[in-house]
Amino acid sequence: MTEIVYPVWHQRLAKSLHVNNSQVQSKYYQVASVSSNGDPKNRTMVFRGFLSGTQSLLSVTDSRSEKIEQWQGDNKSRFEICWYFAGSREQFRLAGEVALISHSIDSNYGNWVLGEHTKHNLLKQQWSNLSTNAKQPFYSNSPKAPFDEDAIQSFPQDGLVNQGNDINDEFDSRSNNNSAPRNIAGHYTDISDNFCVVVFIPHAVDYLNLKSKPQQRCLYDIQDDWKERTVNP
Repeated sequence: MTEIVYPVWHQRLAKSLHVNNSQVQSKYYQVASVSSNGDPKNRTMVFRGFLSGTQSLLSVTDSRSEKIEQWQGDNKSRFEICWYFAGSREQFRLAGEVALISHSIDSNYGNWVLGEHTKHNLLKQQWSNLSTNAKQPFYSNSPKAPFDEDAIQSFPQDGLVNQGNDINDEFDSRSNNNSAPRNIAGHYTDISDNFCVVVFIPHAVDYLNLKSKPQQRCLYDIQDDWKERTVNP
């Protein structure tokens, strides 16, 4: 089997994740998009690993959230991530295209990137990684819908199990409801149609190291075979 050689920026990012692993906030990054009327939009999402054998980053979200509409269409599927590691004082800015993987979204780009078999396996894997508490909102009302306490209380309340998954209660685009049942064993085994895996496919990376002396800034572009170009900070 041919060994995969990852670009320098990817190696830097993997090292930063390792060095900052003890800091929970290192798993969160800010993701920007543009609304239909041209307004900039930004939110915090959870990093859920790399797509196997690639440089693409994975997150999950609700397919009913506003960002999904912002990323649908040939001219809309663009993103920029800003990811700061406080411990090592490094910043990564990644820009590129988005592939949306969901049972409820017809994404030609997602089909081209993954294929049906891999899409299903990716959805299954990412869904199984979630705690029950993190799965519950995908079966609840849509993001930004009026709050319905009765609907929340209708979810099963027995069989509570603490699974200890600390990054799944993400403040993505769904409401954070502390009264929701937590980690209920045996529920939500079927993948919700509202569950969406977001694949961020980088085309350009801007790396900044504020800790080095002098400060270091490097640019990388897929059009230039990810060659490292050192520039002024």
